[in-house]
Amino acid sequence: MTDNAKQPCEVFYYPYDEKYAEDIRMFQGCPSIAITPKGRIYAVWYAGGVCEPHVENFSDLRYSDDDGKTWQPLLVIPSSEERWVHALDPQLWTAPDGSLHYYWVQNNIRPEGVGEPGYPSHGWIFDDRRHTEWRMICKDPDAEHPTFGEPELLDIGFLRCKPLLTSSGRIINFNYDQLCDQYGYSVSDDGGKTYTRHYGAKKLPTPFDESMAYQMLDGTIRMFARTSVGGVAEACSHDDGMTWDAEAKVNGLLNPNTRLYVGRTPSGRVLLVNNDDNRKRINMTVYLSDDDGKTWPYKRCIDVRNATSYPDVDFHDGKIYIVYDRDRNVQREILLLVCTEEEIMDESKTLTPRVISKPKTAKE
Repeated sequence: MTDNAKQPCEVFYYPYDEKYAEDIRMFQGCPSIAITPKGRIYAVWYAGGVCEPHVENFSDLRYSDDDGKTWQPLLVIPSSEERWVHALDPQLWTAPDGSLHYYWVQNNIRPEGVGEPGYPSHGWIFDDRRHTEWRMICKDPDAEHPTFGEPELLDIGFLRCKPLLTSSGRIINFNYDQLCDQYGYSVSDDGGKTYTRHYGAKKLPTPFDESMAYQMLDGTIRMFARTSVGGVAEACSHDDGMTWDAEAKVNGLLNPNTRLYVGRTPSGRVLLVNNDDNRKRINMTVYLSDDDGKTWPYKRCIDVRNATSYPDVDFHDGKIYIVYDRDRNVQREILLLVCTEEEIMDESKTLTPRVISKPKTAKE
């Protein structure tokens, strides 16, 4: 890790610079969502440049006070070409105290042709796999003019799914380490003030773990992760995340090597959102379990189209809010589905996602 990734990229509020305009974007995707205690919806994704990774990538945070019908831009975090730092992959989480936690990843980049061959993209190489994980906290996300505290460097790694709050009050961030063959994570026992680094089960093949977990009723922590073998990886911990199964296993759920969401709903059921295919990012599907995730009797496909991916979820007032992307370089859509558990369980009910962001330059 060099000094560049140890310093945060700049944060710009109310970004009206033309380069951040939605309508000119040639790439956007990888959304996350969080809802405040009063029902304000925050959504973030990253965009900029013509692809991922790109030196012009930036994160775009917005909020909605009308249940997702309209959105107000709040801030962007751009990569720094001057400092040779790439900012990417934001993640949102509403903590138990109602504060909004905004995480993002940074890594070092270099001009193409310097050093060993890496990952060239439009004049830059993205070969730094020792990512750093950053966080800002907004203590009052329902304020008229919400603001975040100073950026904090939390750890190495790549957090791409929501943290887990266990029954003991422990917070587990599954910020994975691409340079290790074990699933990496960070643990906090002081409400997220400090974290310690840990490693768990041996990975199944994957370039990006993007692991996420929920706690079963018997206390077991059940972690899911994407793989490149056509299915979801699973590993369990029986001591609040301190030790894990020696090796992960495929658990029978399909996955085409992409991020998924799994978590417990406020009613106590377990919700999974995942591409129900072993090869392509198609069939974005919502699964609901009423036996702690042992079986998934309720299964509804919400989008059959190609290139749908990266679901994230939050809950408020009996409703489920699901965001995901479609076709990041062509359609460039960010979609939102609002539904209830009852609607998922009732196949006569139509589940209809709506587009909340799409550049005018995108193809129809």
